[in-house]
Amino acid sequence: MKRLREAFGAKRGIYSGALSVILLAASVIHSNAQIISARNTSLQANLTGGFSAGLTDWTINGVNELQEQWFYYSVGNGPVASIDSISAPSAPVTTTGNVPTLTTTYANSTLSVTAGFSLQSQPLGSPRASLATSITLDNTASTTQTFHFYQYSDFSLGGLTGGQSVQFFNPSPQYEVLQSGNGGSLTGLLTAVSGGTGDTVEEQAGLFNGQRFGLTNGTPVTLNNTLTAGPGNVNFAYEIDATLAPGTSLTISELQTVPEPSTLALIAPGVLALICRRRLAVFKKS
Repeated sequence: MKRLREAFGAKRGIYSGALSVILLAASVIHSNAQIISARNTSLQANLTGGFSAGLTDWTINGVNELQEQWFYYSVGNGPVASIDSISAPSAPVTTTGNVPTLTTTYANSTLSVTAGFSLQSQPLGSPRASLATSITLDNTASTTQTFHFYQYSDFSLGGLTGGQSVQFFNPSPQYEVLQSGNGGSLTGLLTAVSGGTGDTVEEQAGLFNGQRFGLTNGTPVTLNNTLTAGPGNVNFAYEIDATLAPGTSLTISELQTVPEPSTLALIAPGVLALICRRRLAVFKKS
């Protein structure tokens, strides 16, 4: 029995040491994590970390609605990379209050990307909130360049990953996306795209398979305009292509809202599907 206790004690020491190393590594990985919060909502952004970079927690009234959202880019026919590969982020600028904000910039001799996030909160206890995102991409090179900018999103409405569907409406130059299921819904609207020439927008919806539509494979990517996916564990992305002269910019504005779940729960699934089909028909005619 004594030998057993000694062996257990030795292993416990090994495990404790290993745990300390893991915790230290985790603290290093998330040293650039930033959190802004107000009333009923909070947002965590990991500003670096490769595959672990991005918005990883958007909590509304105690429920995390977001698994992952982040931004990627490529230049010309080059490979796609995360924006945190451009450079280390600038010192983040934050504000507080009922509409807290977070802004940071990644820049090198080829391009500069400034990402700004603004939380629009509701009174404490409300299950509704909005996230406004503003992206400015500057051509910092001395020659004209064609840029491809991507946003990838993986929402988990109600804290659940399955049983949801996603639908894009009103293809380029503006897009609206609706994800619904489990008594909740997300609406996303690309409210403005300005600057550059030859701007185009591609979209893609799908079932989650860990591939992020190829955005993390280090190869060129063109989204294939699949506009619907689900039901299941869905994800989606959009791509904006634009040519920028030296010293010019592309600005992208987006608003995402998670409405009150109880409101959507009153709508039968068949009725919701009919609404989606009618909205798509109207947009195609416009």
